[in-house]
Amino acid sequence: MVKNFLLTAVVASLVAAPVLAETQTVRDLGKCGSEAKNSFGVHTEHPADDEGAGYVSFATEDVDGTGTKERFTLVNCATRKLVQLNAEYLLTDSSKGLPGKGDLFAFVTALAKQNKLANEALFAATAKANGYPVTNGQLPPMWSEKAKRADCGCQLFYPETMN
Repeated sequence: MVKNFLLTAVVASLVAAPVLAETQTVRDLGKCGSEAKNSFGVHTEHPADDEGAGYVSFATEDVDGTGTKERFTLVNCATRKLVQLNAEYLLTDSSKGLPGKGDLFAFVTALAKQNKLANEALFAATAKANGYPVTNGQLPPMWSEKAKRADCGCQLFYPETMN
């Protein structure tokens, strides 16, 4: 009898306990970008950038309790080829400082200032020479779920490539 009473009390307290819903806010950043925040961290898809000669780029950043993850993607709108770099900066490694020559976005910004992004082969070779792992790929079919952001940037800056 006592056992049943305790079980009933525990079940009743679980049912009566308020359910804490995770709140997420999403904000449009324009130019194919957005930001999503919740209590765990922030996911930012920075606005698309025109790199010239039919190329667009996309920077994505995730910041949470473990550290920061950065991704940079360069897309050739005419051929739909892409080059992607990823970097991860974990708080557990923070005493070691930033890896290599600095963070990924600073590296890419320096290349953009030198007009070295409008060529996927040159960009990939430069990234590899600086110790960044490089992923080469091809965008999925136009306006498919995985290609929407890239297609948004190509439509924005190079609409003639979107036929």
